[in-house]
Amino acid sequence: MRRRDDSWDTPWVFIAAVIGVIAVVVIALVFFVGGGSSSGQNPAGQGAPPLATQVSSGPPAQSTASPGTGIQPASVKGPASVTVPGTGVFVRVSYIGGFAGMYGMNGEIEKVRNSGERVFPLNAATGTVSATFHKEDGSTRHEIIAEIYKDGKALTSAKNTSAYGEVSVSSPV
Repeated sequence: MRRRDDSWDTPWVFIAAVIGVIAVVVIALVFFVGGGSSSGQNPAGQGAPPLATQVSSGPPAQSTASPGTGIQPASVKGPASVTVPGTGVFVRVSYIGGFAGMYGMNGEIEKVRNSGERVFPLNAATGTVSATFHKEDGSTRHEIIAEIYKDGKALTSAKNTSAYGEVSVSSPV
């Protein structure tokens, strides 16, 4: 009987196949485990925030990267300030997260749900204006503020920093 030529009998073919399989496994691991994410997540894909973040509620601050890191800190601006008009009656609410509540006068109550800084007008305002708002989250780092304005001047205000905190204001106008 004649023996067939089997390419697997030569040791270099077997070694090349093993190296190829190892290379494919390493490339797959680098690709799937995260050898370079540009989506703002950390390399392991855990959803962590970027390495450097600056939060500011005032004008943007000047910042520079540490020498040799090549990473620029992110600049995050707070909510834009809302101006209360100079004439009329308004309820102003400010909270960086979500808030809900109601405002009104003389039985005319409006329910609202929003976030940020908002100014709600009251048309033909006479009598007592009242407003109650609450945070929709458990944050204790930021305060919710409610104010009543007449002709550009604050008549009353209330603040609360507690989790799910509530503020209530009332004033004759």
